[in-house]
Amino acid sequence: MYLEFETKTSYKYLQEVIKALQEPICIMGGWAVFFHVNKNFQKTQGRPYLGSRDIDLGFHLDKNSTIEQMKNSALSKSLDILQNKLKFKSISFRLLKEIHTETEEEITERQIIPSHFVFPMYIDPLVDFIPKDFKKVFKFQPADEPLLGFAFTDHKHRIELEEFDKRLWLPKAELLLATKINALNLRDKEHKKIKDICDIFALLWYSGEISSRIPRRMGARIPERIPNRLPRNLAEEVRQFISINKIKQIIKNITNEDYEKASIQLNHSPEEIKRVVEILNI
Repeated sequence: MYLEFETKTSYKYLQEVIKALQEPICIMGGWAVFFHVNKNFQKTQGRPYLGSRDIDLGFHLDKNSTIEQMKNSALSKSLDILQNKLKFKSISFRLLKEIHTETEEEITERQIIPSHFVFPMYIDPLVDFIPKDFKKVFKFQPADEPLLGFAFTDHKHRIELEEFDKRLWLPKAELLLATKINALNLRDKEHKKIKDICDIFALLWYSGEISSRIPRRMGARIPERIPNRLPRNLAEEVRQFISINKIKQIIKNITNEDYEKASIQLNHSPEEIKRVVEILNI
């Protein structure tokens, strides 16, 4: 699905970003899924789970935040570090750094490089709530994920880790699964839709609770985990975040062709992937 260069580059910058930002740092999206499922996936298949091209970071903002509170928020401080220290460029609601696919070096604004040698490395900051004066402060309209608020406001909905000398938060598997189901409903790019299907299946089939630290590099020893819950139990827990009717509406839009494409990435049959994903409907 993604080139090894792309996921390894993304992981490299994930480490740099975590080291630079103030803790706690909430990891979302594909890398959060990776950390949840990789041990069991790698044990079964002898290879790491799918990585991610982008880095998704979660931030909490109270919906009634004042301008001054937003200026002093973790989001504001993180954007300052990412742009001024790590030199990511602001592109709408995303942050971008371009990497040369052959030299693996960062591309400066002065360089003119053919597009097929350019890997766009994106960071997507996500917020749980968008206060009314957000755009006045940050000059862009953010991507929001209201479910993220559960991870920030209640410790039972997150897993806390310490790695890269920083305190990290991951949404628990059922909460992360709910965000993936919601995302699937909004995808307009095929590769992102297929990745969401892969992530949904992997969280249902391979996830377990993390009981020690995230490895320092891809391919390193994965931490021990509590044995898997049954997919059906995990599917039931998702319903505290998203209604069964909405789940059914979203899942029914997955085509047999989508399952076939996900099968290539997961090394599971399309029929098995469909059967596991449709547990969410029951």
